[in-house]
Amino acid sequence: MKFEMNGRTFEIKKVSENELWGDVGEHQKRNENYFGRFRPYSQEIWLSNELSDEQLKYTLMHELMHCYLWSYNCSFESLNEEDLCNLSANSHDIIHKIVENYFKYYKKSFIDLIMEK
Repeated sequence: MKFEMNGRTFEIKKVSENELWGDVGEHQKRNENYFGRFRPYSQEIWLSNELSDEQLKYTLMHELMHCYLWSYNCSFESLNEEDLCNLSANSHDIIHKIVENYFKYYKKSFIDLIMEK
């Protein structure tokens, strides 16, 4: 599924564990909570195709926050509590709308696949 953020088009892809881990360094592979990746230069979000809907939703929101921060050129080096609260407030509706649309798209695609059989 494709979406736009700050004038850029991104794509959300469900990928295998091998694809997800493909070029990740060993230090990152030790992190057991690695369920998705934001790939800024290809403008993609990769999500493991082995996640439950609940974990998929959380992971997508997490990766969308990376996307939001990158899209709006935010840096944590100078953020204070007020900045963090503003960032959360400003990104909330954008991220939740994309997640809502993704699950509508995902469920529709799943139903279409079943109906084809």
